[in-house]
Amino acid sequence: MSSVGTFKTLCLCGILVGLCAGQKANPAPVAGKGADIRPAIFQRGPQAVQIVASPSVSNAQLSTANFHVASNEEIDGMEKTLEQYVVAFESLSLSQVKQVWPDLDQKHMKAFKSVFGAFKGAAAPPRLGLQCAIPKVTSDTASVECLETVTYSVGKGKTREAGPAKISIQMKGQSSHWVVQDMKGTG
Repeated sequence: MSSVGTFKTLCLCGILVGLCAGQKANPAPVAGKGADIRPAIFQRGPQAVQIVASPSVSNAQLSTANFHVASNEEIDGMEKTLEQYVVAFESLSLSQVKQVWPDLDQKHMKAFKSVFGAFKGAAAPPRLGLQCAIPKVTSDTASVECLETVTYSVGKGKTREAGPAKISIQMKGQSSHWVVQDMKGTG
């Protein structure tokens, strides 16, 4: 990728994070592309990642509502959905993103199209890393605070990293699974 292409990619990643802003302790054998092993998205146990995010509207709403820390079953369901999101992002597939985020709005859709278009010419697909704190749940919604990092190719064997960026993901329980409702940058 040329330096102009690299700059464009960085700008588009910044736009995606910016649009969101406007609105590894326990490795788990989750198959990604190739034979590598990903760390679990949710860090559990005594070494759990504490993600300090700036207060957001959703957190303010949760603080006045009756919420609980997600159960293992809820965490497993949310992690499965977020793993599907990671695969969709790395596959540069808007249709797969829409499967985990069915109510994706036009602003986010346009940002994904721009970012995916910039990555299509890269030597290797991007890698999306998510590290999330244990979610706070109220009735059928959850607030998940995460650190997101995108690693991408800038040439033969050369990579760059964008992030980590603090994001807040709002999820909704639907029947037997979770879906993304919204995603916002928080820092």
